[in-house]
Amino acid sequence: MSTSAVVLRWSIFVALLLAWPVPMIGLDGSMIPVARFAQLAASLSVLVSIEGAGGMVGTLGLLLWGHVLVYGVLLWAGSWLAVRFVVGRLSTRLGSLFVVALVVGLLAWGTFGRPYDTIFHHSDAHASLLALYR
Repeated sequence: MSTSAVVLRWSIFVALLLAWPVPMIGLDGSMIPVARFAQLAASLSVLVSIEGAGGMVGTLGLLLWGHVLVYGVLLWAGSWLAVRFVVGRLSTRLGSLFVVALVVGLLAWGTFGRPYDTIFHHSDAHASLLALYR
């Protein structure tokens, strides 16, 4: 495995973590990126460390961390498959350009569109990346 393949895989993976909307299973069907699940889970973990994990707080914490783990593995597999079977078939230069275009396009779509649907946002159920992480 070449160093460039590792960099390309990580670039796709991080962009997917930050911007690709995935559903929240078991609560309300929100569509938010895995990084937002991680942000909410980390915040809730601080609360659990102070208040304890009794009641709904512990259940919600496990649900959020479960989403981070499962979706993280799925997005890693998707980025691995993309590099292996799509980018790997292109020349080094064209493959790098493809990944840059994919990452920039994904982040632009999340930033300038409103693809996220969540109850965890303070002003509007539909949000862009800028509003979601505010």
